[in-house]
Amino acid sequence: MYLRDAAWVPFQYDAHADTLSFAHLPREAQRAAVFLDRRFIGSAFKTPPVPIRALSSDALRDVRGPLHFIFHTGFCCSTLLARAMDIPGVSMGLKEPAVLVSFAQHWSNARQTPGALNALGVTLDLLSRPLAPGETQIVKPTNVANHLLPEILHLRPDAKILVLYSGLRSFLEAIVRRDANGRLFGRQIFQGFASAIPLATTFSVEEQFLLTDLQIAAQAWLMQTTFFASIARHHGRARIRTLNSDTLLSDPARALTSLSEFFGLHQKPRRWTDVAASSVFREHAKEHGLPFDAQAHHAQLAAAGSLHANEINAVEAWAQHLAQRSNAALTLGDTLLG
Repeated sequence: MYLRDAAWVPFQYDAHADTLSFAHLPREAQRAAVFLDRRFIGSAFKTPPVPIRALSSDALRDVRGPLHFIFHTGFCCSTLLARAMDIPGVSMGLKEPAVLVSFAQHWSNARQTPGALNALGVTLDLLSRPLAPGETQIVKPTNVANHLLPEILHLRPDAKILVLYSGLRSFLEAIVRRDANGRLFGRQIFQGFASAIPLATTFSVEEQFLLTDLQIAAQAWLMQTTFFASIARHHGRARIRTLNSDTLLSDPARALTSLSEFFGLHQKPRRWTDVAASSVFREHAKEHGLPFDAQAHHAQLAAAGSLHANEINAVEAWAQHLAQRSNAALTLGDTLLG
């Protein structure tokens, strides 16, 4: 039952027991949830843990489907883009499935178990099962799982990756706009990446401790962009493309059409023009029912930035110097568009 019905979404991996649990999430439940994690699907029915060895590889080969990914740096409209991929009969955007956090946490520690890589492969096959015949599953992991990208590329040689990102200043403006929660998030993602995808810096533990919240957040952003740039150079445009969130918001129809072509969805451009003009791009992606438009989005970031302009200006200059010193990437370009 768990294998053949894509509504049974893998929810949590236990590395020590080598088991997966599942949550029952039909399409409407997935559509309604902001993210597929316990904050938003806590009431969904969940199975007892299932041993990985009980999930037949032969059966998985029969039910698996095409699978692509939207990785991102955080605060860059990735949830909006994943929602735009929800087109019955064409594709479905899976928004931050919690199970990938289980694997990200496992890959961030030194006590890796021998079955974890195989379990990740099983999980990716399960996530690839289409909800309707002919559909393509498009997974948007949380950015705390970014360091899983090499393993995902290895396990799914058919998968293509879009990296969606914001500029450094926009990222810092998004951090301060969220007050203490934003600053805490910056420190949390830095902590997650410090061992997995560190920058080539020479900060001592004592020096690191003295850095401000925004300096820590800027480092986390540089860790992500530098990691993505390295992966993109290695795998090339055939498998990885990049897109700035400002470009997405300025011309969503063009971005969606290009993404459709890259992912092999083979829909006519008019279909994506209709999606770009639909309510998906007029509603807040994380606060359903609230209006959204690109101009207001940029205005909110600018307003937050103006309140903290001196701090952001200083950190942006510091980060640019750090990027030069550590050979870090300050932009990823818009390779999705040509």
